[in-house]
Amino acid sequence: MVSRNDNYGGHLCERATYALNSAIATYDEVIYVDWNSDAHSLLSDIKDNLQLKGNLKHFVISPAAAAQLTKFDPDAQKCCEVLARNIGIRRAEGDWILSTNIDIIHPKREDVDEIIANSDGNTFITLSRRAVTWDIIESFHGGELIYRDWSPLRDFISVNLGGGVFGEKKVTGDDYSLIDCCGDFQLAPKHIWHEIRGFEEELIYPLFADTNAQKKSVMHGFDLKAIHHPPVFHINHGSRGFGGGGIIDGVNKKANDLHRAILGQNLTQNDISWGSSNLDIEFEML
Repeated sequence: MVSRNDNYGGHLCERATYALNSAIATYDEVIYVDWNSDAHSLLSDIKDNLQLKGNLKHFVISPAAAAQLTKFDPDAQKCCEVLARNIGIRRAEGDWILSTNIDIIHPKREDVDEIIANSDGNTFITLSRRAVTWDIIESFHGGELIYRDWSPLRDFISVNLGGGVFGEKKVTGDDYSLIDCCGDFQLAPKHIWHEIRGFEEELIYPLFADTNAQKKSVMHGFDLKAIHHPPVFHINHGSRGFGGGGIIDGVNKKANDLHRAILGQNLTQNDISWGSSNLDIEFEML
């Protein structure tokens, strides 16, 4: 997962704490890439509230490095998701790799294991989300944010939030999204991610890059599947839809071209160094 220390959407430290704690508990390896933070990584502000167990890899891409990697394009996404995600995906060691966001309360390990057990190993999977508001979180905690209780919170909202939303596709002519905001939970075997060479690194602006990865999977001969269980909980942070990606908020000025990203995509255009694999990028283990 990737982020930037800019409090995008509000409550960013809180959202990231829930996301990272639940991810650390569920997965063998968690990679966090901090992209283009002005002063210091987001992780520095939340480290004391993380339940660390030695499986968190922390990469920092400084503003100077971020500018160079986006070829000094002034309109590049401030937190350039495609490049940051690819850095993590290319260095992930697991047989299965999940690309996700900083606002997610993750499923239990046994639920993820069940998804993998029911897959044929040649399918790109996206899992739909359910929206969680801060009112629900604060009500559960009695008006406070008690980070050590993230697991009981997940159990509570699993029972009380209601079912998932089906038929969420929004873009006319797009047969690849399957659900809205598909990028919150995209899971596939490593060989699929490497065959499609991650996310298209030309798409350095907000929007459509997640659907693009799903179309690339189909173009490369893999299946595409959307599932609605187990629940993935997304903590609300405001604007959605075409105005999302920080565009309504004025954080980002330019969106990826819809035709290039979805309708015009065939096989991957990334070169063999996707994920900046030709660079030795330091990281710390936490």
